[in-house]
Amino acid sequence: MDSPDRPRPASELDSAPERPFASREPQNPSLDDHEVDPRARPHGSETDERRAAWERGREAQRARKQGREPRRTHDVPLVSFGPFAALAENVRDYAIFLLNTDGVIIYWGEGARLMKWWTRDEAEGAHLRVLYPEGGSQDGTAEEHLRESAERGEYVGEGQRVRSDSSTFWAGITLTALRDQNHQLIGFAKVTRDLTARLAVEAALAMTGSARAQRDAALQQVRLALAARDAAREHADFAFEQARSARDYIRNVLEPELASLRIARANELLEHGDPPPVEVRRG
Repeated sequence: MDSPDRPRPASELDSAPERPFASREPQNPSLDDHEVDPRARPHGSETDERRAAWERGREAQRARKQGREPRRTHDVPLVSFGPFAALAENVRDYAIFLLNTDGVIIYWGEGARLMKWWTRDEAEGAHLRVLYPEGGSQDGTAEEHLRESAERGEYVGEGQRVRSDSSTFWAGITLTALRDQNHQLIGFAKVTRDLTARLAVEAALAMTGSARAQRDAALQQVRLALAARDAAREHADFAFEQARSARDYIRNVLEPELASLRIARANELLEHGDPPPVEVRRG
């Protein structure tokens, strides 16, 4: 048995019989160029869509064990064979798949399986909302993106998408409306790239920038503290110099003058006789 990760050679793909891109009519024949049928399901049923996809995968496994072909709910598009399929099966950095006009996945490339972990049995037949978190992603819902792609020709955005184990990853997506020669909407092509690594790098750079800003702020605080310390030291040195100058002035100027005054006073007392008696008070 071939490994599921083995790329299918173009020779095998080209040898398969060709079938129309969409041999059945859209589920809603009244759908015009600017409307996308939400597949008659209430909005916000992403989790229910995933449960249905898991059950579809289990049913396909049971059918193969019993020697039966799994029941398909959609027709195989023409591009499932040939150059497009060779591209979708062999490009591993991108998830490439097709949807019909209702937003139901009708072709699931190998790159999509490797990135999103949904098997072909699970993904094909599921609405695009199977890949969205419950209630939609940061960039909107599957229905909103299908509608914008139908109206504008393409939707490009980024947001969380859900793998088959319910884990999420950050995806960059391009959803392109496909039209025939009469400009009638015939389906959608979607290309997804896993941007989780880029997001992690951006987060790391943001953390580095934040850490650098905190470091710079801390260094500024240290500089201010050092400046305050130097100013205090200069003030202390100035006060010390003032005190030493005062001491020297007292020692070298005032004390000699006081000594001279005492000597002069003593001489004056000696010249005029005994000093006046000191009055002693008794309590």
